[in-house]
Amino acid sequence: MSTHSDPTLAPVTASWLAALVLLAAPVALPADALSELPAPWQQRLQAVPEADISGVERIGQDSITQTRARLAARVNADPTDSAELAEGYASLAALYQLFRIDAAAALCWDNARQLQPDEFRWHYYAGYLALTRGQSAQALELLERARTLDPDYPALDLRLGQLWLETNRLPQAQAALQRAASTPGLRAAALYYLGQLELLQRNYAAARDHLREALASNPDASEVHYPLAQAYRQLGDQALAREHLDKFKRREPTAEDPLVSELEQVLRTSRSDFGQGMQALRERDYDGAIQHFSTGLEIDPDNLAARVSYARVLYLGGQTDAAEQQLHTVLERDPRQPLAQLLLGVLAQARAESGQAAARYRAVLELDPRHDGAHFFFANLLFNQGHYAQAAEHYGSALAANPDIPPARLLKLVARHRAGQPEQDTAQQLEQLLALHPEQPELKYALIRLRALSADPAVRDSVRALNLANELAPGQPTPANIQALALAAAADGQFDQAARLQQQVVDMLGWMTAAAQSQAIRDTLDAYQEGVMPTQAVWPDDDPLLSPPPLNPVEPFRDYPAPVPF
Repeated sequence: MSTHSDPTLAPVTASWLAALVLLAAPVALPADALSELPAPWQQRLQAVPEADISGVERIGQDSITQTRARLAARVNADPTDSAELAEGYASLAALYQLFRIDAAAALCWDNARQLQPDEFRWHYYAGYLALTRGQSAQALELLERARTLDPDYPALDLRLGQLWLETNRLPQAQAALQRAASTPGLRAAALYYLGQLELLQRNYAAARDHLREALASNPDASEVHYPLAQAYRQLGDQALAREHLDKFKRREPTAEDPLVSELEQVLRTSRSDFGQGMQALRERDYDGAIQHFSTGLEIDPDNLAARVSYARVLYLGGQTDAAEQQLHTVLERDPRQPLAQLLLGVLAQARAESGQAAARYRAVLELDPRHDGAHFFFANLLFNQGHYAQAAEHYGSALAANPDIPPARLLKLVARHRAGQPEQDTAQQLEQLLALHPEQPELKYALIRLRALSADPAVRDSVRALNLANELAPGQPTPANIQALALAAAADGQFDQAARLQQQVVDMLGWMTAAAQSQAIRDTLDAYQEGVMPTQAVWPDDDPLLSPPPLNPVEPFRDYPAPVPF
């Protein structure tokens, strides 16, 4: 399941991520205090060696380095506050886990557990990481320990159900997943796993119903398509099975041509391996996908589309250098391969080689001026470099080629705003966009801030801001949306209500925010309590909802569509 509601995991994927750019400057102490523990801690904690973070984008590298330095300073100072030190290890664990440096993350979670053995969060996070790494016995031990600390936490049923399903303990899995399905925010994920359980028990109609509901609840959860296709196939509906598998099949009329027949036999053999490689990729069995594509390319080494797919699974399997070499091989044989250029651009951007990344994106656009992916990635790169006018142009080109790129809609306006576009024009365009796409909450969030904070009387409209915020926050009560509601209330003169809402944000975030972000939130609360508007930019530079998403190379390597994968 691609996404589902799990409130305990939210700090890892949301709050810590939102705080990355707000971390304090690193303390000037040795960063190896974690890998070479001072004597007082050697019997209690595990050393956490320095991890290779060269493949992480710059913001992630900076955040990991700074957080590690701050934690090393605490360890070196021999603090007596175990809770404070546990929080530090948890913050570092979250960053490592966010960027898929799982071994280091596991060590950090274990240290947090040692420091606070009765803290539910640390056992749960460690168990979840073990679950995602396929370490079933360890995951079960950790999650069972978490359950003794908080037996009423709803997502535990989902995690334990998933674990028991993976270890073929089907009655326990079914009971746990059925309980999880009764929680609205967990229902789609629980149904996904229940669907797989029903497949194992050959209850194909029930599997189909569970999986269809899961997909309807979460249409972006592409993993659901594979087991759903299996259910349809067993129920005899081959058309729907093929639709969900979305396999590429090409068959031409046969002819008695010995040479062509010999060639087709070779292609059939290689395509069989390529097809199995694609199936393994859908199942995220990257080692299997690597093996199948490697075998297929031994038979059909000139299949450049398959070689690009091979590069993708190599990267997803952790073999970055080999993946990059395969992409270079593709371009050496045919420079007119846009997907290979695009992926090399992504790798260059992930290494903060902005000039090289820009050159790759330009090369793609020379081959295909309407390549929406190249326009979007290039726009994000230009935005982060402060070239806002150019970024806006490329966001516009991406949308012209493919209107279904939701982040580009708002980012185009933010880039224009930062390039100096009058706020009246920005407000008019944003209202038009929101009317066309009312399902996109970021548009509403941006418009609330613009109507509440604009210095232009023709743009500022506290009533409009408050109406929008009252639509947004109750349905999606995230800290950002509640802060937007508080801001709109303050703009309308309702400072007591604004203060109450802002206090909710302070209480919600609590320990999860970095010091600088926490201080900014409290400063805003102080302003409301004093009956004045806080000093804020309309669209702050560090607001993650108003900035390009951090580049995670795994996503384009895994998800970017290939018109012909082999």
